[in-house]
Amino acid sequence: MKNGHLRMAVFFVLFGSAKSSCLGGKKDQCFWQHLSKVNYYREGISMKQWALILTLILGGAAIAVLSEKNDVAPYRKISKEKHDMRIINSGMASLYARVDMIRRAEKTIDLESYIFNTDNVGKIILKELAAAAKRGVKVRILVDKFFGVFKLDEYYAQGLKKHNIDVRYYNASSIFQFSTFQSRNHRKLMVRDGQEAITGGRNIADEYFDLSKEFNFLDRDVTVEGEIVKTMNESFNRFWDSPLTQIPPDEVEPPVKSNFMNEGSGDDFHYEQLVRIHNESTREAAEALEPNEEHDKILDFAMDEGKKMFLANGKYECPEVAFASDKEGAGFFERLKPKKYDKNYRHLRREIMNWMEEKSVPDEEMIFDTPYFLPNKISEKIAKFLEQRRSKVSVMTNSLASTDAIPVATVFSDTIRRFTSFKNFKAYVFKGHSPEETKMLSEDVKNSTWGTHSKSVVFNNDSFMVGSFNMDNRSSFYNTELSIFCSGSETLTNDVKNNIKSRMGSSHSLNSEGEIEDECEDLNPNGLGPVKKALYWLLKIPSHLMQSLL
Repeated sequence: MKNGHLRMAVFFVLFGSAKSSCLGGKKDQCFWQHLSKVNYYREGISMKQWALILTLILGGAAIAVLSEKNDVAPYRKISKEKHDMRIINSGMASLYARVDMIRRAEKTIDLESYIFNTDNVGKIILKELAAAAKRGVKVRILVDKFFGVFKLDEYYAQGLKKHNIDVRYYNASSIFQFSTFQSRNHRKLMVRDGQEAITGGRNIADEYFDLSKEFNFLDRDVTVEGEIVKTMNESFNRFWDSPLTQIPPDEVEPPVKSNFMNEGSGDDFHYEQLVRIHNESTREAAEALEPNEEHDKILDFAMDEGKKMFLANGKYECPEVAFASDKEGAGFFERLKPKKYDKNYRHLRREIMNWMEEKSVPDEEMIFDTPYFLPNKISEKIAKFLEQRRSKVSVMTNSLASTDAIPVATVFSDTIRRFTSFKNFKAYVFKGHSPEETKMLSEDVKNSTWGTHSKSVVFNNDSFMVGSFNMDNRSSFYNTELSIFCSGSETLTNDVKNNIKSRMGSSHSLNSEGEIEDECEDLNPNGLGPVKKALYWLLKIPSHLMQSLL
């Protein structure tokens, strides 16, 4: 199931003070008057003692203020040490990068993904991880357990355990646990030996690695080597050990017939169906690591052509690197206090806004590459920038033809007008055709429908962000996300910016009314079927009513 189908599933499931102190004005005078009165009534406390107490109070307040600005380990860290980084824009290059990292692992591989499908890419990755585990590498896989996208189930966990691969699931809450159910782990991360990491927008599925014959996502990853990788790895550990994380059983028990009392009835048939499903699931999981010609063909292509694509962008030093991630474990009770929840859990959104504030330059363009662009706190910040003419802003996102998230498309088409009226704002919507950036495995892949799935921000000519964060409400308020930031490298920034600009060339620009400026016959017809068009209009009103959940 594609990411937009997940949104559709969530959409349909969910539709239905203290007085100010006297320190506010002349704070020193007011405070000392207050202390004098207290001392008058409590002669046992001297003014020197009160001075010591005041020092401790003010010192504690200063520490509290500083701690808000400093690192919140392991969810936020800024490093001025040099890090090696490489931008990856091709899906096949990203597959090569992951396989290469796994093969070079000596001690550990930690892999975290929102989606981990058991298709060609999923099984190729599993085989490589099994080979690494066989030579003594400790392998851990963490996958979100949302019913709409969950594929690496307990049967696979059982089979992988026999190959010394540990699997855990994040947030197995039911839809009846309304608030906790919303807290999906949308992070994508792989760490090798605590020294090298790869992160970005790609889930583990064929469509994220240029391999689907129906629908493919253009995406972006970045590799990182340096001290900040330890922080990224520690954030993985926090999610791995979270109370919301589920450890699957060592063995999946078959259905028990005694639970079906009425033999010869429909219950008996139901039991037989469950037994069949159990046996098929067990067999499928057991066969996941067996030799497969299709997998070999894909892997050969990745290790040849994918490697060339990978090396097309060089590895360069970044003098200032930051990592930010939302905190794991938010459930119903944490959300009851929105301000506290925002402060304690939503670290990434604040970091993005901080970088926008600190890095924006009036004469330089700020670029957002995102599959979804909806009203939220960050888009509000963009609007303020536009009002103040702080910088030029460009946004690249999906058209209806290039997305599988129809509710998002309906809201976007109306709300984008809030921004296109600004003279220094420009929006682009992807047409849905392959941009033919790199060599494809087959013509069928090339001729499929394509959409953008990249989550990147270019803040200025030498600063950028790549991660899992979408410009929508799910990433801002519900899903846990992560991103890596770099400042001071014009070369790395150009690798991001030039690729976005290239994809804008395969997009339509919007006019001041939020409409496509030129004719739209070249929108991919495969992405604009009659059912999709009908749903676009049918879902308009409910989509607007529920846009806080999109």
